[in-house]
Amino acid sequence: MRKMLSVPKLAVPAQQAGAALPRDRGDPVFDEPWQAHTFAMVMALYNDGHYNWAEWDDYLGYHIQAPGHFGGDETPADDAAEADTSGANYSRFLAECESDGANYYHLWQAAAEQLLDAMGLVPKAELEARIAAFAKAESEAPRFAAGQRVMVREIKREGHTHLPLYLRGITGVVESDKGLFMFPEMVSHGHDHGHGHDHDHDHDHDENDILQHVYCISFAASDIWGKGEHSVNFNLWDYQLQPA
Repeated sequence: MRKMLSVPKLAVPAQQAGAALPRDRGDPVFDEPWQAHTFAMVMALYNDGHYNWAEWDDYLGYHIQAPGHFGGDETPADDAAEADTSGANYSRFLAECESDGANYYHLWQAAAEQLLDAMGLVPKAELEARIAAFAKAESEAPRFAAGQRVMVREIKREGHTHLPLYLRGITGVVESDKGLFMFPEMVSHGHDHGHGHDHDHDHDHDENDILQHVYCISFAASDIWGKGEHSVNFNLWDYQLQPA
């Protein structure tokens, strides 16, 4: 892959090439889960061979050096390195960047988005459309709430239904809403609504169907098997349920 245009050349002295570990004080490595997810995504794509480390380093370095990163009166990193042959300024720059965990992983995220767009793996337009779909889905209230009685739909589908036959037509109670998840069959079939979907769906599909709420539903064992006093819980997709 051709390197990104206008990526600055960093004049890093050899003895300063290795920055200190970020916040090496025994604290958690990541303050928020999204930071760990960003780190894991970058490393997984690298380990799978989608880019080499030099390519990733170019994009991350470009974002780290972006004006305004540290605020106030700044000296560009490459200018500082050239002006200080000892590399002390550049070492401070790297240390300050790595100690700022929240902003640091925002930079990882921005660099990853730009690199994946440049490589054609995740085009910017596709990413923006997916973000908009998530925002729309999150803004809409889930169809079912905790304590509501629901019935498992009688669905006839091809492919993996992930819905046991013995649950179809059974009534249960919503224990909790697990949140929004990407519906795997629609992802694997390229959003093909005609393949692998039930033929009795009673509402229109659109691209947002790829995101669905998953609910934990509690069923009485006696309703399923005709005996027993216990209850069993299943996590079911929104489309698999209807109001009781």
